[in-house]
Amino acid sequence: MGLFGNKPKSILGIDIGTSSIKVVQLRKSEDKFKLETYGEISSIDYTEKPGDSQETITREMLKIALEKSNVNTKQVVMAIPIFSSFTSVIEMPEMAPEELEKSIEFEARKYIPIPLTEVVLDWKIIDSVTNKGKKVLLIAVPKEVANKYTRIADALNLKINALELESFSFIRSLAYKETKPICVLDIGSRATSSTIIDNGIVQMSHGLDIAGAEMTRTLASSLGVAFKRAEGFKLTHGIDHSNQEEKDETREALITLVDEIINGSKQIISNFQAKTGKKIEKLILNGGSAQMEGLREYVEKKIEIKTFIADPWSRVICSAKLEKVLKEIGPEFSVAIGSAMREE
Repeated sequence: MGLFGNKPKSILGIDIGTSSIKVVQLRKSEDKFKLETYGEISSIDYTEKPGDSQETITREMLKIALEKSNVNTKQVVMAIPIFSSFTSVIEMPEMAPEELEKSIEFEARKYIPIPLTEVVLDWKIIDSVTNKGKKVLLIAVPKEVANKYTRIADALNLKINALELESFSFIRSLAYKETKPICVLDIGSRATSSTIIDNGIVQMSHGLDIAGAEMTRTLASSLGVAFKRAEGFKLTHGIDHSNQEEKDETREALITLVDEIINGSKQIISNFQAKTGKKIEKLILNGGSAQMEGLREYVEKKIEIKTFIADPWSRVICSAKLEKVLKEIGPEFSVAIGSAMREE
């Protein structure tokens, strides 16, 4: 299964996260996309049956999301979490195409910690290093992961047009026509990633296990409230400076975790700038925790880079009645939207 595949005119982007599943159906309309439908189902709102495997739960949740959203296409692009894959940028000398393919497979063994027979391997030339060499992006997804997605799609009569890493998905929705290097700080439920993008291409990526769910669990424990209520406190109170006692407690519970995430981003930004001599002047906050109160201002101050909240709907045509709600949920839907935008 190629990780760089083809895309029909109308496509359904599917983002299977650890806390929810999101779907977005788009149709290309000149240089923009028309929103046909979208939907989300949270694991909190799904009742598991005794003995169900995680794959069964995922399949049933996706089935509900498709039905409630009135999805009418079978063509899908499914995004794979960064933590379920291996990526690396390597430099290769100039050589004939047939020799390059064999050499890349040999070189990949140095960067992929499991046997190549156990992964779906794909690669793409992303830049010329010099007149004598090429920069190549390696992507490896364990066959176990790829097969799970395939089984889920087959069970729901969906045709997988492509599997791709979620970072490639949100590049389309967040970094369209960005010519200067930027950093996308994606705070998901299970993991956080800091991805450096230059001219629409992933240059570096760094992952952390600290993410939204851990923040919420920490907050729930600190305040002595249920997980769902703590999630609400996290977003509405966040790390905002306030004299109100409840907000101060919330900030204290979260700040250590937020600082660890920021330090990880600062490190990868520093590494990229030292290696390339290019300066990153823009950071985009993405993911379910991106709109946490006070987070944008705090990140901007700590990293000293102009910081923005993700707006993946900027190239999507939709009803004016939906604009407000779509803007609010935008950072959570960047991956599904970007997957549905896939054309090449």
